[in-house]
Amino acid sequence: MRAREFISESSHSAFSKEQLGPMPGMMRYDGLDNSNPYAMWRFLVAAAGQPKTNEVDSTEPLSANGPIGQKMSSMAYSKADAEILAATAKAMGEKGTVISSQESTEPDTVYKTSPIKGFQGYPR
Repeated sequence: MRAREFISESSHSAFSKEQLGPMPGMMRYDGLDNSNPYAMWRFLVAAAGQPKTNEVDSTEPLSANGPIGQKMSSMAYSKADAEILAATAKAMGEKGTVISSQESTEPDTVYKTSPIKGFQGYPR
């Protein structure tokens, strides 16, 4: 981006033809605030699951805030991580709300066996 573009873009209500050229299919979502990284994350995770076919109607509305909203969240991938996070929360006087158990399980629809044949030094 050249300096004249970002210096003057606040005074323009639309992109120029030159600016739009390398941005095919650009969309603006007025209900999602650009300063909210959680809303962007939820949008992109939902995009990864589209188009939905059998399990849920793809027209079913999704909440931009979801179960976490604007609250900070964390995930402990090990017992040590959980202990560190618990100690940190205690030191800061915070009480967490448990959202999920410590166990990690894959849904039945996930293929858990690799199609790649094992080789020496990397058995399957």
